Amino acid sequence: MRKEEAKFETRFFSEAGTKGKNNDYFGYTQLDNYAIWVVADGYDEEAGADVAAKLAVSSAIEYFMLRPRFNPEVIKEIMEYANLKVKEKQEETEKYSLMHTSLLVVISNYNSFLYGNVGNTRLYHLRGGYVISQSRDDTIAQLLVDENALDMNDMKYHRQRNDLLQAIGDFGKIKPNIIKNPVTLQENDMLCLTTIGFWENIDEREMEVEISRYPNKDSLLRSLEHKVMATTRESVENYTFALVNVEKVASPEPVEKDKKKFWIKVGLISLAVLVIILSLTFWNISKRNNIIKRAAVYEEQANDDIVKKDFNNAIESFKLEKAELEKLKPKSRGIIGFFTGANGKRADAEKRISAVNTKISQTSKLQKAFQDINEANQLFNSGNYDEASRKYQEAKYVLEENTYKKDELNTDEVLTTLNARIDSSSKLKEALAIETAGNQAFSAGNYNLAKENYKTASELYLVNGRADYVANIERKIAEIDDKAKTEYSGAMLTENQADLLSPTDTNKSRQSYY
Repeated sequence: MRKEEAKFETRFFSEAGTKGKNNDYFGYTQLDNYAIWVVADGYDEEAGADVAAKLAVSSAIEYFMLRPRFNPEVIKEIMEYANLKVKEKQEETEKYSLMHTSLLVVISNYNSFLYGNVGNTRLYHLRGGYVISQSRDDTIAQLLVDENALDMNDMKYHRQRNDLLQAIGDFGKIKPNIIKNPVTLQENDMLCLTTIGFWENIDEREMEVEISRYPNKDSLLRSLEHKVMATTRESVENYTFALVNVEKVASPEPVEKDKKKFWIKVGLISLAVLVIILSLTFWNISKRNNIIKRAAVYEEQANDDIVKKDFNNAIESFKLEKAELEKLKPKSRGIIGFFTGANGKRADAEKRISAVNTKISQTSKLQKAFQDINEANQLFNSGNYDEASRKYQEAKYVLEENTYKKDELNTDEVLTTLNARIDSSSKLKEALAIETAGNQAFSAGNYNLAKENYKTASELYLVNGRADYVANIERKIAEIDDKAKTEYSGAMLTENQADLLSPTDTNKSRQSYY
């Protein structure tokens, strides 16, 4: 049994924070040859959040225990099963109809691990006391990070860090983030499963520092929990932290030969041989197929480049595909063309070329849209919100009208981000106007009005992701406070002088007051 060959220790804590109820749930089991760890974070705003979290975890472990395996497919099956069970509960009980939960599933064969997640539960993999990898969130904040519109270190402060793009319990089909290749473990590696209440209060560097300070894992967990509750945030979300300490790993799992795959390969090889034999007989068919294959390669390259947003290369690949398809047009006409079916082949080639021309046109539109987004991001970051909003609107119009490669480019997610940016541009423009009004009030000596405008502008900057503007406003507010103190001190000095003069010189005393 691989479990006896290895040594994995699991410790965890899970508390409500400052909330009235803990909607997090954690569970795990270690079987003879495989192990599973699962953490869920029920969405606090919905009735049954705790029910959804517990049901998702128990369903995931139940499925794994019935069919323990170690591959990405089983994680996908586990996620779909957990989603099914939560949706069944939604249908059974009306008050739970909107309950949702984030879910993180980690499996291991005691030598390597795989994981998948939906929502914003997180996994950290540490080696030598340092975080070497972490999972990806399903949130709008993560989209901003992906678009280089938000720094990864600032995600825990962003107001949309908890705005989920998908969750267990969604009505549509979920698309879990599952790694394809197993990650090999080493002795003393650590796997940390967390919910938002933990990771938004303790970042990776703080976690690394605490690990270096506390070799004893029980002491480490106590210290980490203390730091969560010692946060400066007024409200602390439900927090869960599970530590899997890998003290010893098992030997690599032997790969069993798949006879079915072997015979499939034999069949494919036999088929290839048959194709070669037939191609020697039907040279024209072979030539046509080769042209189509080369065209397909160019189209595949173009599709890959579109997903990478390398639209220039994509268009060039489509043009190369078009050039190949031109070769499909037969030159023979008249009687020879009639007997060889040249007209039909020519019409088929024209149809293929027309389809490629359409793809070139659609790709050019996508290129312009994403170019507008990049330019808008630069304008947004430089404070030109009118132009940024215009560019965002142009890109939004194109993406809403164009369904080409919608799923591959995550167009719906991009549109969500664009709408957020358009809204932020409007709010930030308003903030700039309010700040300008504050400057005018300051110049006119109306410090109370100036200070009120500065505070309003500062709040708008913070809410819309421009905290870098706030420092300048705080300096202006401090300057107003200094002026107020100076005027108050001057007034008090004048009054004291007048009081000293009043018993001896009435006229000078009056001058001091006035």
